[in-house]
Amino acid sequence: MKLKYFGTDGLRGKGFTDLTAELAYKLGQGLKPALNSNQVIIGMDTRLSSNMLAHMLAAGALSTGLNVLFAGVVSTPMIAHYSKLKQISGIMITASHNPYEDNGIKVFNKGYKSTLEEELIIESYIDGKTPETSNFGTYTLTNEVKESYLNLISQLNLKTSSLKVAYDTANGANYLIANEILSTYYPQSVQISNQPNGLNINLNCGSTHLETLISYIKEHQMDLGFAYDGDGDRVMMVGKDGFIYDGDFIIYLVATYLKDHNQLKNNTVVLTKMSNPGILKALKAKGIDYILTDVGDKYVSEALVKNDYIIGGEASGHIILRNILHSGDGLLASLYILKLLEEHNLSLEDITKDIKLYPFKMVNIKNINKSVLQQPEVIKYLEETKNHFDKEDIFLIRASGTEPLIRVTISCEDENKLNQYMDQVVSYLKEKGEK
Repeated sequence: MKLKYFGTDGLRGKGFTDLTAELAYKLGQGLKPALNSNQVIIGMDTRLSSNMLAHMLAAGALSTGLNVLFAGVVSTPMIAHYSKLKQISGIMITASHNPYEDNGIKVFNKGYKSTLEEELIIESYIDGKTPETSNFGTYTLTNEVKESYLNLISQLNLKTSSLKVAYDTANGANYLIANEILSTYYPQSVQISNQPNGLNINLNCGSTHLETLISYIKEHQMDLGFAYDGDGDRVMMVGKDGFIYDGDFIIYLVATYLKDHNQLKNNTVVLTKMSNPGILKALKAKGIDYILTDVGDKYVSEALVKNDYIIGGEASGHIILRNILHSGDGLLASLYILKLLEEHNLSLEDITKDIKLYPFKMVNIKNINKSVLQQPEVIKYLEETKNHFDKEDIFLIRASGTEPLIRVTISCEDENKLNQYMDQVVSYLKEKGEK
């Protein structure tokens, strides 16, 4: 069966209009029968509609006898961790890196994202299925989500450092927890984009808008910086010269560290088909194997679990350090990077000096009918075009799962070739997919 409301990563839509109080209430009513749990932990980010959605969803859950724990503003990985730790349901109200008008509802069952079967059951309640009558549940404010997360971070055995770290919390979900941890261990650190007002989450800041962080690092001569997204599950890194180190670089840094310490399980990392071929070459040179999945952190997570690997992620900054936490966590990844730099007295520039990135370009085609990618004529054209690229090159065209657009991504050693084919493919798809 096909899902009506859920997408690739929970429900997404405009707060107050697509994601209404009624929808949130009915979704809450479907949690207990779908997830077979008596308790749910609810967290949220800082956007304007999050408070309404969180409490209406809680009301629906309470009406079916589900006991609600409310954590307030916390990151997505904090909810995933607590849900797994306590073996209960979890809800995160967030639209991740999207602007404040958008919102979303992520559903976790014992720490892992909801399955198709579970989502179909929840959707039946959104569509009006009447829940069985039950005693009213309990509602409790809790600080345990933060406490359990701090306990998790303590496993890193961090030491106080003089590194000058700038970090951009996107006026989002982890602005509180990031400050508590980084100000403790890195007293010379500076936090920016940390004044959420409901309207400014991800606004010209965070992991998708690095200009603010880059300018701050250069102006104040910081050693390095990190930028998180609105719900805290991804991170991008910036060097003291303003160079951007994406998720591929972070995977490379951590993987080489683990290999040097004989801790890289099965000597393999998980990356996606969007990973820069230059990173793949660098991993090979270090004797590290890799597998490539489709784009999406859920595919990375599935591959890690299936093959019992411990590190994987995406160029966009989703990093899973499975030996510590089963879910992607931008703050955890940045703390791990800081730890390895301190232990070996290295700089980012030292570690990555031998990496030669391939030219890489991604174009988002907006206002296009995404179903154009299913047309036989278009499929044939794209297959024939892909044959002009080497096996290690990137030639990836996909419809976004969360936005109304098609992404065209190409990476190869010859930049002229890249630009030529990018122009041809984008023009072709625009012509064929005109709405």
